[in-house]
Amino acid sequence: MSDTLRSHHSCPHGFTLLELLIAISILGIVLTTIYAAYSGVLTNIRELGDESRVYQMARVTLDRMSRDLTSLQRSKDVFVLQSEDGIIGKRSFEAITFWSAAHLVFDEGEVPGSPAEISYFVREDKTGGFSLWRSDIAQAKPDLNKKTEGGIIICQNLQGLNFKFYNESGEEQDSWDTESSSESQKGRPPAVVQIELILANARDADKPYKFATKVFIPVRK
Repeated sequence: MSDTLRSHHSCPHGFTLLELLIAISILGIVLTTIYAAYSGVLTNIRELGDESRVYQMARVTLDRMSRDLTSLQRSKDVFVLQSEDGIIGKRSFEAITFWSAAHLVFDEGEVPGSPAEISYFVREDKTGGFSLWRSDIAQAKPDLNKKTEGGIIICQNLQGLNFKFYNESGEEQDSWDTESSSESQKGRPPAVVQIELILANARDADKPYKFATKVFIPVRK
């Protein structure tokens, strides 16, 4: 009987307080490392997703503008294209209006590819940001004196929209107006239009996303 009692009392009673503290410390370090790694992965995924959406929006926007510009056509034997500068909020943005055969059909009664006055312009959002709008009005003749009111948003989070124009001699022009008295511009389209699109970077405001393309106009006077 005494041997049995001695054997029972010699068994360990469990972990000591020091051992528990060490175990908890090790577990905390492991969980902290796992959380940091997991949080880093989620942050990278979100950043890649945001950049992917920005690049996709810029690609679609520049592609649509290129298609519209390469579809320039004559109105009464002259081309119609006019650019202008404007102040929206506290920022300067450019706008462009032209006569093109790139009308997009939304109603059953409309004819695709019919002549239309197409405009790209910037408006301020309710949140204080800026969006690029596209207006597409199918009509009998262009009217550059009429202010564009309707349209659809084609690009958001805009910080800049700039155009450069090149005549047939390759000379760079800051603006273009086919109704001007300039011999190289009156009734004539530019040979090349350069478009620069600047989009806001939510993670670093000092480093916005910049995209640019050159559109070669395949028509001549």
